[in-house]
Amino acid sequence: MSESSTPQQEPITDSPWFWLYLFATVALILLIVFQGKLNIRQANIERQHQARQIANHGDEVASDSSVVVSSPGNTLIGWNYLVAVLGLLVAVGWIRLWYVRFRNWGKETPETSTSR
Repeated sequence: MSESSTPQQEPITDSPWFWLYLFATVALILLIVFQGKLNIRQANIERQHQARQIANHGDEVASDSSVVVSSPGNTLIGWNYLVAVLGLLVAVGWIRLWYVRFRNWGKETPETSTSR
């Protein structure tokens, strides 16, 4: 027989857990790298919304001194939840990929063992 006694494992790219891990990791890295620019953009969007609110409600909002204008470090909507979700997806993807793919790597499988 020319075939080896060890069964060939399917490519890692066939696993959906690999793709979950890969895309979540890339998204998390990009979010962290571009967080400064995203904070500036989010602050601009929130300031535009706040300006529309002031324009629509006029004197009611303008006389209220508790209105805080958004800045890049102080926005109403933050990135913490998205970072947490992406971190959770990275962890789940890696754990599941390891469990499915690498858990039995060094062990002998029943199909390859010889029984006497």
